[in-house]
Amino acid sequence: MAINFRALFEGAVKNNCSDIHLLEDTPPYFRIRGDLKRVDTPPLSGDDMRNLLLEIMPEHLKGDLEANYQIDFSYEIPGVGRFRVVAYFQSSKLCVTLRSIPLTIPTVEGLKLDKVICDIAENHRGMVLVTGVTGSGKSTTLAAMINHINTLESRRIITVEDPVEYRYENKKSLISQREVGTDVASFAEALRSALRADPDVILVGEMRDVETIRIAIKATETGHLVFSTLHTRGAVHTIQRILGNFEQAEHEMLRDQLSLNILSAMTQRLVKTADGKGRRAAMEILVNNGVVAKLIRENRISDINGVMTGREDGMRTMDQSLADMIRSKEITLEEAHMHCNDMYALKRFIKGISSSGDRGGIIG
Repeated sequence: MAINFRALFEGAVKNNCSDIHLLEDTPPYFRIRGDLKRVDTPPLSGDDMRNLLLEIMPEHLKGDLEANYQIDFSYEIPGVGRFRVVAYFQSSKLCVTLRSIPLTIPTVEGLKLDKVICDIAENHRGMVLVTGVTGSGKSTTLAAMINHINTLESRRIITVEDPVEYRYENKKSLISQREVGTDVASFAEALRSALRADPDVILVGEMRDVETIRIAIKATETGHLVFSTLHTRGAVHTIQRILGNFEQAEHEMLRDQLSLNILSAMTQRLVKTADGKGRRAAMEILVNNGVVAKLIRENRISDINGVMTGREDGMRTMDQSLADMIRSKEITLEEAHMHCNDMYALKRFIKGISSSGDRGGIIG
């Protein structure tokens, strides 16, 4: 008997599943609170997989799967939820991964993020980067920040996404959402076009190439607030990654641009709560104050970590964030150990002790 995919997707949403994994000749799997759970159904056949894709795939993409061997799109079941869908081949067999996107836009308060996130979102120019590995909740945090602006101020917001995930309703702001591959050919082209559309705020789904980064920096220099993401494992690494995309001859000018225009780089990791009922974002936060800007200009980027441990302007390292969550009994020590950068620094932060031996050293 053919599987009832709608019932499967409804069950995933009901059980707060973050991802659904469908592989030909394998039963479905749900990722719930970070763990994979096998669904008690028979293995999916090749016909099951093809019928699913024929049902949910946008018409204009139906030739792309065979041509490119993978596709990426969004799919919505009214009243149930939205999903980011990736279809691909493994050993010539179809596989589909669906990431669940709630229909309700998250709030900073609902996600239990620090108030400094709201302070950062309320700026009117500069670049804000949210980074982390795939599945760390970057899009959710950005959605909460856009939602905060939308609730608070009358601003023109343009998003460029691949694919569009959260769907915003105009509140105080006016929002347009463009999807790469449907509304525009590339992030760079969409960003260039957005600059001519009278925006106040631009969200770029991902900094994928040099051209996109270059245009995003130009947008901040011309007075816009730009949000985007990168796949990096730390705030300092984010600065280094941006520089690494460019030729060495451009680094001095680029460091000067970043020192003037970057507002914040945040890196997050989803950690399991102590009660076992969910996950929360542990967040490393870099805020570009005078000291940080000086270190970027002087190419002393590795020293920024030492500034972050001082916690000025809401800054913190990942290990400090995890230590805070242990002290408030939100997570266990074992969970913190799985996500920390330096176990010895973590133990000191739990005790409320800082050391010049922590990464970054002493700022001179």
